[in-house]
Amino acid sequence: MKEILMSIHHKWAELIYSGEKTLELRKTAPKAAMPLIPGVKVYLYDTDLKSITGVIYVNFCHEITEITPKIVENSCVSLDKIEKYKAKGRGKLYGWEICGVDEYGPDWLHPEDFHIKRAPQSWQFVR
Repeated sequence: MKEILMSIHHKWAELIYSGEKTLELRKTAPKAAMPLIPGVKVYLYDTDLKSITGVIYVNFCHEITEITPKIVENSCVSLDKIEKYKAKGRGKLYGWEICGVDEYGPDWLHPEDFHIKRAPQSWQFVR
């Protein structure tokens, strides 16, 4: 099974590790894996700490056609910011449903451990 490396700001990583944020919003999602195999492993690269600090397990990704109060709550992002983020892309927005988390802390892994020279802009397959 393919695994994913995802870049994320420290603020969002902390909300995910705390269990408060259970939906990650992205402008893209893996086409070949929608829905993803339940429990696919996604390594989180903290862009502020410049290291992979943990793993999330994602049950599935789905296109978000309507931004509901539940999406706002689960993503920990305001409606206004979600709409602006969606408008910056191709008008598409995907929700990555988080079903589990393992936090390991800074300096656990680095992109080089996956034989890639730098962290992805958003996400990429690894291994």
